[in-house]
Amino acid sequence: MPDQTCACPHCKCVLGSDAIMKDGKGYCCQGCAEHHAHGEPCAAATGCECAKSAHT
Repeated sequence: MPDQTCACPHCKCVLGSDAIMKDGKGYCCQGCAEHHAHGEPCAAATGCECAKSAHT
């Protein structure tokens, strides 16, 4: 099975063993799972800035 990426629209992070499943989709962190509703940053250690794109 190939690596699956986070379902957050602007996130390129690969889902790890701690992925969060919500509405049948996989997210790399809680912030992404909630679509950065409160401006939470992406918790991935890759420096992903998908949260900045979520509110533009």
